[in-house]
Amino acid sequence: MISSKNQKNITNVNMTPTERKEKIAKLRKEHEDYFQTIDEIDALYMPKMAYRPSGKDDLHISFFPSELEKGGEIYTEFVSIAYDSEDPKRTLYLYKYNPHWKEEYELVTSNSGFERHLIPVNELRIINDVTSRGKVASILKIDDLPNPDDIAKNDQEWLKRIAIALESIAKSINK
Repeated sequence: MISSKNQKNITNVNMTPTERKEKIAKLRKEHEDYFQTIDEIDALYMPKMAYRPSGKDDLHISFFPSELEKGGEIYTEFVSIAYDSEDPKRTLYLYKYNPHWKEEYELVTSNSGFERHLIPVNELRIINDVTSRGKVASILKIDDLPNPDDIAKNDQEWLKRIAIALESIAKSINK
């Protein structure tokens, strides 16, 4: 979301398409390991500004119709208008493709005449951030897993104890 700390970036908006592509490529590098892990080397990655549109309570990002027409999942992270990361954790989000996007997402037109669809940030799925990247899930060894037969034996022992206790109570009551 644009904040006062990023006001200097607003004057830096007039970048060339080449400069924009370079900044996006640099941002994407942070997430390349993840894309390789999920075997999606060519994953669609589009960093976006998260902002609160006029008349809305929640944060939104926006996609051009041409971006949504690609018909796939889109990975994103929150950036300023100058494509500088706005999240110190560099959180990677996933927009799950919605085939009904034309009907379900509000279409807005910018002052410069560009049409975009508003996507609520709460519809994005958090994939990971710098605190969870690089962590390898621990793999259990077969010997570390409990033996189901042992669990059943313990359950049977407890059931026997409960049965003995119930018999004892029943005898006390019947005296």
